[in-house]
Amino acid sequence: MQRRQDIEGLRAVAVAAVLLFHAGVPGLDGGYVGVDVFFVLSGFLITSLLVNERATSGSISLSSFYARRVRRLLPVSALVAVLTLGASYIWLEPIRVRSLTSDMIATAGFASNLLFAHRGADYLQSSFPPSPLQHYWSLAVEEQFYVVWPALIALVCIGISNRSRFTVKVRVGLLSFVVAVASFSACMLLMQTSQPWAFFAPHTRAFELALGALIAVLPVAASRTAKSVAAFGGWIGLGGIVISVIAFSEETTFPGPWALVPVLATVLAINGGMATSWSPLAILRFSPIQWLGSRSYSAYLWHWPILIIAEPALGRDLSIVDGLFCLAITLGLSEFSYRLVENPIRHNISIQGLRAAALAVALVALLGGTAVMARNNPPSITLGPDATAPVLETTTTLPSPTTTVPTAPEMPPLGSPLQAIVDAAKATGLPGNLTPSLQAAVTDQPIIYDDGCHVRFTPVEPKPGCSYGKTDSPIVIGLYGDSHAAQWFPAFEKIAIKRNWKLNVYTKAGCPPAEIPVYNKVLGRVYPECKKWRANTLDAMVADGVKFAFVIHFDRLLSATTRKPMWQKEWREGMQGTLDALRSRGITPIMVEDTPYPGQTIPTCLSRNYTDVHRCSPTITNAYRVDMFEMMRDFDTAGEHVVWVRNWFCTELLCPTIVGNMLVYRDDNHLTVTYATFVAPLLDAAIAPVVDWYTNNP
Repeated sequence: MQRRQDIEGLRAVAVAAVLLFHAGVPGLDGGYVGVDVFFVLSGFLITSLLVNERATSGSISLSSFYARRVRRLLPVSALVAVLTLGASYIWLEPIRVRSLTSDMIATAGFASNLLFAHRGADYLQSSFPPSPLQHYWSLAVEEQFYVVWPALIALVCIGISNRSRFTVKVRVGLLSFVVAVASFSACMLLMQTSQPWAFFAPHTRAFELALGALIAVLPVAASRTAKSVAAFGGWIGLGGIVISVIAFSEETTFPGPWALVPVLATVLAINGGMATSWSPLAILRFSPIQWLGSRSYSAYLWHWPILIIAEPALGRDLSIVDGLFCLAITLGLSEFSYRLVENPIRHNISIQGLRAAALAVALVALLGGTAVMARNNPPSITLGPDATAPVLETTTTLPSPTTTVPTAPEMPPLGSPLQAIVDAAKATGLPGNLTPSLQAAVTDQPIIYDDGCHVRFTPVEPKPGCSYGKTDSPIVIGLYGDSHAAQWFPAFEKIAIKRNWKLNVYTKAGCPPAEIPVYNKVLGRVYPECKKWRANTLDAMVADGVKFAFVIHFDRLLSATTRKPMWQKEWREGMQGTLDALRSRGITPIMVEDTPYPGQTIPTCLSRNYTDVHRCSPTITNAYRVDMFEMMRDFDTAGEHVVWVRNWFCTELLCPTIVGNMLVYRDDNHLTVTYATFVAPLLDAAIAPVVDWYTNNP
């Protein structure tokens, strides 16, 4: 009874940390470590049951084990998932419902963690709003562990006599230690290449469950001194969990080495929780804590979809009060599901063997069938009448190149907004002929993503052979920068074909051309590959005969030191170094102003606001940083070539997300291929005179 109270108390601490963190309660930014506490507790409990069964009966009944898991986990998780999909169908943005059906299918297959790992590691999708079922990733990790762990214990215990409890514990302890070391090593290695995979993958989280398993087979303190030491360690462990919740934040590299803090703290808390009368159990046994602990599984399942769906349902970001109100609803639903679903089914020992298998198959079929039904019958979006395709004005006058005066032409100054943009600011409804459609927007990306010419995170060399346009032309231009350079590829390719230029692509995910160290959110660490890639790219440009480099970057990348958008000073110094480095190699740099930053995933927003699309259109003051405008203006004044683009996207007040029948953004900061191609003539008019002049006046 005491051991159960101890575990329920720690479960309460873990779930409280997670719930309050997700509700936005200040000062608890590390509440996500509650999941790590759950992992350790699960490893401890499951291993304790398996070892006791093996030591007392001489074997492990896998059918009984999985029957218990089915009764314990599947009924309430299926209930929450189905009701979440139903609520999402009513309140969630329509375009997110289709994505949610994929999440639900993955949940039914106990593989949602793998789906979310892939989605998080893909920087094209990593900025999408979170799924209402995203928290099911931790269940998937545990379920995958449960598939392997009992079989491993049975395997290492082969040849042990029925009464050799000590030998069983020794072998399982060695197994747990080996798995923990191997898993933690894999986690550290994967953290260097993909933080989302290190976070979600089963083999990188297994060390937490394995350490819980290890404590399950270690000797229990027997002497008075040993019990006192264990109790003292228990308090240190409980304090370590609390400190992690308070001290950690989303900027903490996780699940890197810091993951050991809450994990080892939980190990200490389990080991010493009930060693003496003054152990942590003294406070963990209080009725409210025990109540929450017993309902922790239901509370964990309910809280996340309630918080996620509440935002679109209310039409605003949740305040702390809103979040706490959602948690109150969570606790009410937890009591309901605990009493009417979770407890009655898990204690029904008649559900064994074929009955348990049938229950599992039925619940999986329910999840998958419901998801397929929702996918085939998506929520409707009321579209307006077809819009007229926008037309570019052709009245822009540009300085003409001359052969008599050796002065390079200047780029066009910052002029008036396009008439198409002005007209777009007056439109309100979602056009029936929107191109690309909201569903197709995520895949409306340049071909350089598919052919590997837009380099991902780990490579430090530009991919060779990434040439487009007239590939045997003596005029070679380079597209140089991060994904905000890559988004311009359709326009540059169109120009290169028209002008008979050779276009080489030198772009890398999350890597600005400016000589600045950056922090990468997808990797979850500082990005040293970026510096190496820049150095190698400069050499490659020289070898490839590049004469003009179009330098483009996303101006909201994160500083390596602050993990916040870099200041103007960092950009100035870094960009000046890049411009100097290019010129020293005989390459003429041409800077292109960054595109507007909408600040939210536009297709998702439009699917919610299809009758008033300008709820998704950022103001120009939010879409552009004043300090970055000042920097670019100063470079322009100093004689650098700067292409100003904001008036191709914004009026003096607003940056429309739909222009005519064209969708401008495919996510929260990248252009669609459709719109980048549309403004290609404007880019051509700006850069062609400069390229021609330098070509004729080397």
